[in-house]
Amino acid sequence: MDNSSVRKKHNFLYRKKQVLLITILLIVLIVVSTLLDRVFFSVENFSNLMTTSLPFIFVSFAQMLVIMTGGIDLSVGSIISLSNVLCAVLMINKPFGFVFGLIVALAAGAAAGFINGILVAKGKLQPIIVTLATSSVYLGIALWVLPTPGGLVHPGFARAMDSDIAGIPVALIIGILITCIMFFLVFRTKFGNSVLAIGGNEGSAFSSGIQVNKVKIITYTLTGILSSIAGIFLATQMYSGDPAVGKNFTMQSITITVIGGTSLAGGKGSVLGIISGVFILVIINNILNLVGLNTFYQFIFQGCILIFALGVSSFKLKYTAA
Repeated sequence: MDNSSVRKKHNFLYRKKQVLLITILLIVLIVVSTLLDRVFFSVENFSNLMTTSLPFIFVSFAQMLVIMTGGIDLSVGSIISLSNVLCAVLMINKPFGFVFGLIVALAAGAAAGFINGILVAKGKLQPIIVTLATSSVYLGIALWVLPTPGGLVHPGFARAMDSDIAGIPVALIIGILITCIMFFLVFRTKFGNSVLAIGGNEGSAFSSGIQVNKVKIITYTLTGILSSIAGIFLATQMYSGDPAVGKNFTMQSITITVIGGTSLAGGKGSVLGIISGVFILVIINNILNLVGLNTFYQFIFQGCILIFALGVSSFKLKYTAA
C-alpha cells in the first residue's frame, strides 16, 4: 500500500472517528442490555425498538439540519405537539378520512418551520431566541386546538402504520425511506453542500454565490416538516393526541444530534450518527429501567450525557483551532 493510500485511509478514519466510537459504544450497550435481559436481543424486540424510536430519529434529523447551518431549533417539540393534536382533532372515521388531518398536520409543520426561517434569515435574529419565542406560540396553538389529551386518530390509518409488508413493519419501511432521503439530501445534493458551507463559514458561503437566506428558509421549513412527521407517528402510536407530547423532544433531539457527531459550530453532520445516537439514548433508558431507576433519574442522566457531549465537542473545536 503506497503512502497516498495510507493517508486516505487515515483521513477517512479521522473524519469518521466519532461515528466509529459511538457505534462501538452502541454495541457495548446492546451487550449490557442483553446480559440484563435475554429477551432484548430478540428480532421482535429489535423491531419494536426501531419502530418506537422513529419519532426520535425524525426530530433529530430535523435538529441536525438546523445545527449544520450553525443554528439551533428549540421549537421542534412544540411543532410535534401541534401536528399531533391536529391529527387527533381533524381525522374522521371514514374511508380516507385521515387525509385532511394528515395534510393539515404536515402543512402546519411546514408553515411553522417557514416562519422560523423567515425570522432567522430575513429578520437577522438569533435562532435560539426566535425558536424559543415561536415554541411558546406553537405550543399555545396546540393547547387551543386540544386543551387536554384526547381526540381520535383515524383507526384505519393507525392500524395501517402498525401493520407490516412481507414481515417488515410499515413504519420501519417509511423510516428507512426517510433516512435514505436524508442521506442523499445532505451529502449528494447542492442544497446539502450549501447547508454545510453555511455552517462552516457563512461569509465565505455568501461570497461563493450561495443564496444563504433561501437555504436557511428551506432548512427550517424541512425541519418543521420532519418534526410534524414525528408528531404524526406519535399520534398513530397513541391513537389520540396530547398537547404535551413533544415537551421532552427538544432536549432529546439536541442530545442525540450532538452524540451523533453533528458539530454545534455547524458545517458537520452525520445521518448514520443520528441513528446510533437515538439507539444509544433509548438503550441507556432501557438499562436504567432494568436496574429499577426512577424516571426522574433518567432525565438527570440524559442531561449529564448532553453536558458531556457538549464538553467533548468544545474540546475538539479548541484542539482543532490550536
